[in-house]
Amino acid sequence: MVFKMLQEFDLPARWTSLIQDHFAEAVHNLAQMWPDEQSLEVSYRVIEGFDHEFAHDIVEHPDLHFHASNQALRQFLIDAGHSNMYPFVRIVHLPSDQIRTVSQLRADDISHMLAIDAVATKITGVRPRIYAATFECVGCGHTMVINQPNEQELIEPIECQQIDGGCGRAKRQTRFELKQQDSILINSQFVELQELPEQMKGGIQPERILCIVEHDLAGKLNPGDRVKANGVLFIRSQRKGGKDTPVFDIFLRIHSLERQNIPLEEIVITEDEELEIKELARRPDIYDVFTNSIAPSIFGMEMVKRSLALQLFGGVARLNADGTRNRGDLHILLMGDPGVAKSQLLNYMADISPRGRFTSGQSASAAGLTAAAVQDAAADGRWTLEAGALVLADLGLAAIDEFDKMNEGDRSSMHEAMEQQKISISKAGINASLRTRCAVLAAANPKSGRFEPVSEVPFTAQINLAPPLVSRFDVIWLLTDDPDMEKDAKIAKHIIDTRLLGVSELLVNEGSAPDPSKSAAESGVKNSDTHGEVLSRDLIRKYVAYAKRSIHPSMVPEAREKIVNFYVETRKQIGDFSDTVAITARSLEALARLAEASARIRLSQVATLEDAERAIRLTRMWREDLMGGNFDETALQTGQKGTARNREKSMFNIVSTLAADNNGIAQHNDVLNEAERHKIDRSTAEDILEKFHQEGRLFRPGGYDTHGIP
Repeated sequence: MVFKMLQEFDLPARWTSLIQDHFAEAVHNLAQMWPDEQSLEVSYRVIEGFDHEFAHDIVEHPDLHFHASNQALRQFLIDAGHSNMYPFVRIVHLPSDQIRTVSQLRADDISHMLAIDAVATKITGVRPRIYAATFECVGCGHTMVINQPNEQELIEPIECQQIDGGCGRAKRQTRFELKQQDSILINSQFVELQELPEQMKGGIQPERILCIVEHDLAGKLNPGDRVKANGVLFIRSQRKGGKDTPVFDIFLRIHSLERQNIPLEEIVITEDEELEIKELARRPDIYDVFTNSIAPSIFGMEMVKRSLALQLFGGVARLNADGTRNRGDLHILLMGDPGVAKSQLLNYMADISPRGRFTSGQSASAAGLTAAAVQDAAADGRWTLEAGALVLADLGLAAIDEFDKMNEGDRSSMHEAMEQQKISISKAGINASLRTRCAVLAAANPKSGRFEPVSEVPFTAQINLAPPLVSRFDVIWLLTDDPDMEKDAKIAKHIIDTRLLGVSELLVNEGSAPDPSKSAAESGVKNSDTHGEVLSRDLIRKYVAYAKRSIHPSMVPEAREKIVNFYVETRKQIGDFSDTVAITARSLEALARLAEASARIRLSQVATLEDAERAIRLTRMWREDLMGGNFDETALQTGQKGTARNREKSMFNIVSTLAADNNGIAQHNDVLNEAERHKIDRSTAEDILEKFHQEGRLFRPGGYDTHGIP
């Protein structure tokens, strides 16, 4: 179909008709909500129904229509008795052929209206910009109004125009003074959009575009927000050596924003796929199928993989009457010796999870894992907010390798990011709170290269992570590489068989052999000789997205009672020492999240007794693997086993008792002798005393042979 350009003078009348016929009530509501609401959203679908040719002309000549629509809307309000309102028409719901990713933008798209699906990575502060500048001629006092279409350059008058009553002097013969109080200023903001992770091709750097947001849209976005930005592309010449070049940078002037409010809305599920998902959920072995489908090339780790399957689905985030929030996402920490496939598991989970992000605690950018305020050269050195991996993974999963090697700035922010699921920033005049509603799957290595037996040294003393941060994780797995002839033989056979099933990368790149990863990504359930039935990555992604969007389970009374009883009974297990705590309230919430995730896998709106028992079995498993039969939560928090804590307490009491009997001073040999009577050998006692001195709990009033209490 061939369209012709509509006459410019006819556009306001056409827009007036459209507003009168379809948006009269919406305009009335806008007038009632002014100035809290300053825009009228007009759906492109309505415009197409009104006049197809008119709708097509909006896409081809958007700037003319923006001006005409705003003019028509203001006149409509003036006729209704609202002469002091200056709202804007915002066109939304563009057709699918006008939707682009950032990497798809080309020269043909310039000056046309289009929509970009992307995530905001950086934002600047909101700054005033002159929209129409009023200048006064110093020579004669004549004033002129100059429109300012370019946000990067202030356009001044060339001469004082005689035709308007000026003196006719050129710029070199007089001076023009900007009258700010008479000029029109608008709010302006720079926003950087980045293409979505699921839109990127493997191994390619994500494309970005700098956008300009103005008027009432300024300040509406935060880093990490997923939006559909509707606007008009324009270009600016790149400058080198103070001169313009023939190469141009593309910018987007945003006209309207559509927030992606529905969780995981970007994942499209057809009716046939929905039926397939529901059919799978009815299978009695659905848990085994999901367990087999997670990293099939990795041998064993059944319980670890089952916990990862539960993490994909997560529990239900709940808002309370007092304004507090209980997170639903499950956090899992994998600690293990080198070579136990931790990184491979993280990569696979980031790949199959909707909105999955993989990063490393050591190689993260300036924004790190959380967020940061940085000076951006693209925004003239202004401070901008830059989103980190957790913010960009909002409503998804963040897989963080080398978690123990993150920088200090991230380390302090991770507590809030994991528990409250937000990041608070106060820097350079920027005060913002960004959402990090994502599950965290982290991997950490021991400081000494390999883990020592946890029966002797708690794992918290063997990794470079603070105990309060470790306690944020719902499930903690300790993966050790212990020699076992039978198990080693199975692993070796599995690795070799898996390797032989692979295809030469060189042949795939040459096109001589098919890419096995592409066939594996195709939707459906496949049978494997070594792994049983396995779900494709695409099907897993859609299954999880459907469950998170549609299923919000609550626990039946029997399930609640089961979890509460487990918590109470475990609390009774004080252990050998009085300061031992077997379980905390944080673990109670983790059990509830695991039970809800178990129900979600079955697409059930109810978490049953069976789900609660499954959560308890998994919790018992990782706790026993981590600490043995007598789980000591205090050891996780202090980095010391109960025996070590008891020795230190005894040593301090010995020094205190001896010092009280000798004018506040205890002799070194007397302390060691008394320690031996308490079954603490002299070497251990010496180490404890040295530790006390280093921490400032004791001092040496008379040299190395005496001890005193500060």
